[in-house]
Amino acid sequence: MIETGNDDSEVGAAGEVSRYQIHPDVWKAYSETANYRDTEAATVVARRHWAWLASRFQDKTGRLPSDLDMYVMWNTGLGYYSRKGFLPAQLAGSVRERAQRFVNLVNRKG
Repeated sequence: MIETGNDDSEVGAAGEVSRYQIHPDVWKAYSETANYRDTEAATVVARRHWAWLASRFQDKTGRLPSDLDMYVMWNTGLGYYSRKGFLPAQLAGSVRERAQRFVNLVNRKG
């Protein structure tokens, strides 16, 4: 919602597709359809990728990922966060700020 407002036709600067801003190469790992505007397909792909990231994170760190951890991996990739030792303090300031904005939105009381 931060970037797309839940618009499945949105395409990011690096070619990310759907409301979840998933790179097409990642999408192809989870789905045979290339209909990036299909809300159901996008949700299935996003859930599968989210679960994969969470599982890899737990395998590498021995703990469950926080909302901040998930945001960082979703937006920068598992490799970037791994190279930073899965430590928020090691992240680029801009990444840390966007991740904190996400966490604030998740925790916002309606």
